[in-house]
Amino acid sequence: MMETNIILLITLIICLLLNNYIGLYISRKHGTKIPRWSSIVKSRDYTFYLIYIFYIALIVNAIISILKEKYIFLLALLGFILILLSAYINFVARRDLARYWTPFASTGKEQKLVKTGIYAKVRHPIYLSGLILSLGFTLIAGNLYGLLFFTLSLVAFVIRIKKEERELITRFGEEYRQYAKETPLLIPKLKGK
Repeated sequence: MMETNIILLITLIICLLLNNYIGLYISRKHGTKIPRWSSIVKSRDYTFYLIYIFYIALIVNAIISILKEKYIFLLALLGFILILLSAYINFVARRDLARYWTPFASTGKEQKLVKTGIYAKVRHPIYLSGLILSLGFTLIAGNLYGLLFFTLSLVAFVIRIKKEERELITRFGEEYRQYAKETPLLIPKLKGK
């Protein structure tokens, strides 16, 4: 059983690196200026802090569950599949958003409203990816702590999305309101016949 734990732990670390660093690479490749941690701290974007704190809590909880062999293998496997799905959505969203990606819930002076690619399907695919990632960690841990942290991260994401929606309406006005009417917030519409 110990070999399975080591494989799961290594897989978790690889997924974390894949999700975080390739996303940053894609953003940087498309011209995004990645802010330093000091800029993020100075921004006082409390929604970022909340999401990041619960993200860390979910990761630590998943690692502890793996090390203590307190996970359910099939749930953990499903969790890893969700993490990979999250990474894919994140990469596509960052590619489509290109240089306009920012860790802040605000828009830049040069920001344009992106309504193509994955943004034609949902308005906040990066947050969708974050929620799927959080659910993946929750399933890997397979415990009540994970469920609690996931619920708290869900609340943090809702607060963040509301804040960003207000920013986007302020910045783009009627154009954003129309886009919001036509495009779902997080869950893409299923195509009908």
